[in-house]
Amino acid sequence: MQTRTAHASGEQATPRPELDRLLGTVRADDVAPPTLEEMAASAHFSRFHLSRLLREHLGFPLRDFLAALRVERGIEALVAGHDVIRSQVEAGHESASSFSRSFARHTGMAPSRYRDQLRFLAAYLIRHMDSTDPLVAVHRNFPEVSHPQQVQLRISVDGAQAGSALFVALNSSLILQGAPNLGVALLGTRGYTVSEIPDGTYYAMVVEVPRSAGMRAYFQMDRNRRQLRREPITFPLSEPTEIVLTLRDLVPTDPPITPNLPKLFFEGALSSVTVEASNSGQESVGGRS
Repeated sequence: MQTRTAHASGEQATPRPELDRLLGTVRADDVAPPTLEEMAASAHFSRFHLSRLLREHLGFPLRDFLAALRVERGIEALVAGHDVIRSQVEAGHESASSFSRSFARHTGMAPSRYRDQLRFLAAYLIRHMDSTDPLVAVHRNFPEVSHPQQVQLRISVDGAQAGSALFVALNSSLILQGAPNLGVALLGTRGYTVSEIPDGTYYAMVVEVPRSAGMRAYFQMDRNRRQLRREPITFPLSEPTEIVLTLRDLVPTDPPITPNLPKLFFEGALSSVTVEASNSGQESVGGRS
């Protein structure tokens, strides 16, 4: 059976200049992310009208975008060496408990533990990035039962820098709130064949983590190249399919990427090593949560 190939290059939501400018301003500000009411006032819309417009434009609720953006600001403070209180303030949370809950939901760790493990997790990922052996680390966030797919999906990434790590995900929504349904770290290789995932509809995305002397690139993704395919993929597939994700810079409608990617890689690498038949020739480290 012939394989159908679909490309995602420069893909983004249908341009809405006035909304893109608003989102770009929100992301560029050094202060804590605004509330919906503050955004609506600056755009001269009612909060209900702006919320509806941005939900249609983003493909997910504005409240989820703002919550993720606040966590991203909190991560930035921790990576810069600040304490948890400073991280909470930078994120715009008045309550320490609400900040901790939101942070843990997005990253899988409490803020204090996130800060304490930054160097260890970065060093662990860097050590594997520096290896000459290709490595595929798989993190499956679905029940530990078999979900074979008779018709397989191949995901390939185009435009990656030499020596970088690629984190590919299939997720049931366009925005990640915690670990994706299926997460795959690619080191020394640029493709993965999905042969096991529950039936359902997913979105494909990738972010590049370049080899860097600083820790920012490993934990804060706002400057990292990525791709988000807004056309969903539904399993089971009717025919073999390849999706090519071409890396690009951030666009205003991209959701913040808040999962702790080195942590997901570490969790996968702790589990038993297997070689998946569909990815033969690549070392596959399969992890389940």
